[in-house]
Amino acid sequence: MNRLTSRQRKLLYAVGIIVLLGPIVYLGFPVQQSVHGATSTGLGKLGHLRQDYDLGEATLGEVDPSSSVMNLVLLGLRGPAASLLHLKAIEYQEHKQWAKLRTTVDSIILLQPHYVQIWKFQGWNLAYNVSREWDQVDDRFYWVKEGIKFLKVGTSRNETVPIMEHNVGEVIEKKMGTSDEKKFFREFFVHDPDEKFKDPKSGIHGADPKINPGSKDSYLVAREHYLVANVKDDNDGLVEVDGMTHVFFRQGPAKAMLNYAEALTKEGTFFGDGVSPEPGNDVNKPTAAEPQNLQSTATARHWQQGFDEWMGEKPGLETNYGKYVFLGRDNHGYMLNSSEKDLENMAQENGIDLREQRDVWSRSVDMVNYRFWRDYAQMESDPIVIEAHKSFFDAKRAYAEGRGYDPTDPTDGSLQISEAQKMLEVSMRDWQQALTKYERFYADNTSYLEEAMLVVRYWQAVHLLNGKPVATDYPLKNVWENNGDQHLAIDHLFLMETRSQRK
Repeated sequence: MNRLTSRQRKLLYAVGIIVLLGPIVYLGFPVQQSVHGATSTGLGKLGHLRQDYDLGEATLGEVDPSSSVMNLVLLGLRGPAASLLHLKAIEYQEHKQWAKLRTTVDSIILLQPHYVQIWKFQGWNLAYNVSREWDQVDDRFYWVKEGIKFLKVGTSRNETVPIMEHNVGEVIEKKMGTSDEKKFFREFFVHDPDEKFKDPKSGIHGADPKINPGSKDSYLVAREHYLVANVKDDNDGLVEVDGMTHVFFRQGPAKAMLNYAEALTKEGTFFGDGVSPEPGNDVNKPTAAEPQNLQSTATARHWQQGFDEWMGEKPGLETNYGKYVFLGRDNHGYMLNSSEKDLENMAQENGIDLREQRDVWSRSVDMVNYRFWRDYAQMESDPIVIEAHKSFFDAKRAYAEGRGYDPTDPTDGSLQISEAQKMLEVSMRDWQQALTKYERFYADNTSYLEEAMLVVRYWQAVHLLNGKPVATDYPLKNVWENNGDQHLAIDHLFLMETRSQRK
């Protein structure tokens, strides 16, 4: 090398630089990227690897090149730039400039696609805060969908993050199942009001395929996301999920099935799984494939499945929540569904005494209300309780349809007992039988007390409707008289239900 002249060494260095530049360009060539992910360019080996493993951020985002945000980006200050865009997004939201809000949110996630909190916050913001700014229910539903779609994009950009998939299921389950608009949202989730989802031949609205590709009930779709989240959690190899207590995170699939069964029961959907049946199709009547067998009803099957998954004892289940080993205080393992023998074995494995093991276990059992849902699911799958729910639902429908008046016998002109009264008396006997069998749980569950007393209130209303005195003795009399402090609340609930039935 020392024999080379200065000119020759410079030429050699230049040739070396050119030779090395080729593989560097080939390996490091950037890939094209959009909000929905990267697309292939034919080059950029490292870029494709970052794309495949979701490790890179190959874009500056769609920001105004003359704005202060771009100045921050060019200086490498992505965080402050995203924060500035957050402030702009809040300003647009306050001024109800929805198009600018959506564009700004897209720019934020392009700048920081792997910052999970951005996805979680803005998805929640669109589904909850922005949606409530609208008066029409279908407009609110549109923005709830936008929030769900936003979270799903975030999930695709953060494939290895379990909490993102869980958040999608959580927003679907809660917005469709527990919000003030749940009566409409659950139906819209299966039959979207947007005209572009209307079948021109049948005239029936279908589901938005971006959030419900299989046209399933919202609880079942949420459950699918929870199952995927649990698989990601298993693959992640961590004992805790960032952003959520692990024992709550893992209960998603089983709890969604229990909530689904509960929703079907409250909606009176005993022999079908849909929330919005096709015209002329009564979901309360058994089909040829589903005979009048209360143990085989949709509600009974779903309650049983939810119970099995909650307990986690049967082999082949998609989730085994009760038998999953969690880590509690001081990283001591425990299972929610533990016998005394299980507690002894776990105490030995953890190297602690039985008293401390029982304390670790009982804290989580109480925290997730494990015993309540275990007993609740077991009781609701009982044909006696299903019959009590169904008979009351049928009686309320008879009352709403005007079958509460005593008809006149055309042969002799005598008054007959109305259909509603007959059904209500059947319901009262069913509830008496159910409450006798589950007396302890009846005392623990106010919803059963409420429903039993509401049966009596409807029965009293039918007598008042026909100007007849109420019998001195009847099933559930003790329940009604021993809970006099609840009469005003039951009257209010009765008025609310009957008013909604008349609309």
